Amino acid sequence: TASLAPGGTQQFAANVTGTSNTGVTWSAGGVQGGNSTLGTISSLGLYTAPASLPNPIGIKIVATSVADGTTSGTALARVHDNVEFQNSPVKLGTSGGNFTDKNTIGNMMFCCSGTLGSLVSRSGNFYILSNNHVLGKSDQAALGEPISQPGLADTNCGRLPTTTVATLSQMVPLNSQNNVDAALAMIAGQAVDTTGSILDLGGIGQAAPPSATLAIPSARQPVSKSGDATGLTCSTIDVVNALIQVTYSTQCQGGTSFKVNFDNQVSILGNQFSGSGDSGSLIITSDKAQPVALLYAGSDTGTVGNPIQAVLGALKDPNTGEVPRIVGGTDHSVPCPATTSQSQVSTIGPQDKTGLPQSEISRATLARNHRMFELMQDSAVDTVDVGRSADNPDESAIVVTLRGQTSLPIPAQVDGVRTRIVQSVEFNALHAQARQVEALSPISETEIARARSAKQQHAEELMTNSAIIGVGVGASNDSPGESAIVVFVEKGKSVAVPAVIDGVRTRVITTDPFRTFNWGKSTVKACSRR
Repeated sequence: TASLAPGGTQQFAANVTGTSNTGVTWSAGGVQGGNSTLGTISSLGLYTAPASLPNPIGIKIVATSVADGTTSGTALARVHDNVEFQNSPVKLGTSGGNFTDKNTIGNMMFCCSGTLGSLVSRSGNFYILSNNHVLGKSDQAALGEPISQPGLADTNCGRLPTTTVATLSQMVPLNSQNNVDAALAMIAGQAVDTTGSILDLGGIGQAAPPSATLAIPSARQPVSKSGDATGLTCSTIDVVNALIQVTYSTQCQGGTSFKVNFDNQVSILGNQFSGSGDSGSLIITSDKAQPVALLYAGSDTGTVGNPIQAVLGALKDPNTGEVPRIVGGTDHSVPCPATTSQSQVSTIGPQDKTGLPQSEISRATLARNHRMFELMQDSAVDTVDVGRSADNPDESAIVVTLRGQTSLPIPAQVDGVRTRIVQSVEFNALHAQARQVEALSPISETEIARARSAKQQHAEELMTNSAIIGVGVGASNDSPGESAIVVFVEKGKSVAVPAVIDGVRTRVITTDPFRTFNWGKSTVKACSRR
């Protein structure tokens, strides 16, 4: 995915193999060569974004082989205005950062920036709310340093025009006791729109303030954000109450890396919600635009945020103790672009055993043969088969197909093998709407509390294993309506995660490390994004 401003350009390339004719034709938004509404793309793959924001903002770029018209490759160009220079007063959700956040290695200069996320008020003053690592350079900045719009990474390290819109006023030290990555910058004069308006919250090209009412994070809650790197995107909260290990660096490029464990964090589903440069964005509920979290890190599988109540509580006035308030208005819905919304429903087929080791299949087959008669005693049980777990796709599962409500709960594991519960085709056909609502609805607070208690008892112990970089609470994909302890395992590392902990199912997410830099897109030489 490439992100660019209206009128900006992006070079795409196509690699054709298996034929001497390596030529391709290019299209943008389904139109060969594109047009003024979608943007144009040359015969050499140079895409030029339209002068005005397209709707939707995501334009599919397709390269089709000349030798074989059925063979093609695709990419996405996301056109949005969050990266652009703004005349004062600036709207938030925009590119920005500490104007001194740059360093030189050899003859190469590197610079960083993120998102000036939202506006808060405290003790009669207005402040920009963003991250410590965006405004405060990961604890390395001095109070009073200038905060610019756009950020250095979007202005060729300051060679293009910028405006000083604020000065660094307060930053919460990055450590495991504080559990937030947050900082404030007092606005300069009339440089910032004091209505608290954030780009695109009222629709593509239309800024609007968030709600002034705060929301409490909950699993499967639809959320949105508007940020520098990826503009307006929407997804759902996947994990709450998470203990997450996050990697930082003391410099924009190079420097010393260090890790901080943050507890009670929020994880957002999917790799399309954010990218490097979105740090500092305000995460809000999609239905009411209520602030719910402050975005600060990500990986190839998701995004991490600090709950907004914890953020504001950590930024009390050091003299009066006054807690800042989000500057906003009334509740309103957020017009989510269809191309960025991501569902929570598992796409892993219960009968799909592709790639599972034979030892896994044999293990589940033995358990199924041993316990099938017992499970089939319940009249609601239709079949008992061997398949794949949706909570841990590297493991097999005993797949129990139901045609209604069981008299007793299906156990989370049988003879050490996970169980996966699905409804029969006939039942789904009769109750399709109810099943869809169940699949997308929030997990009950009773279920979340059950998993939260187990997580609190075992998270720190689990995190002593270097392969585990996060433990939180979410929904089980193997058993609709049940909660799960969600365990984040670092890619390339192996660890045996028990199927059940204190009676609660576990769900495993394999991910690369959570970090505050260079996720969701490749590093840009000579200017890097936060």
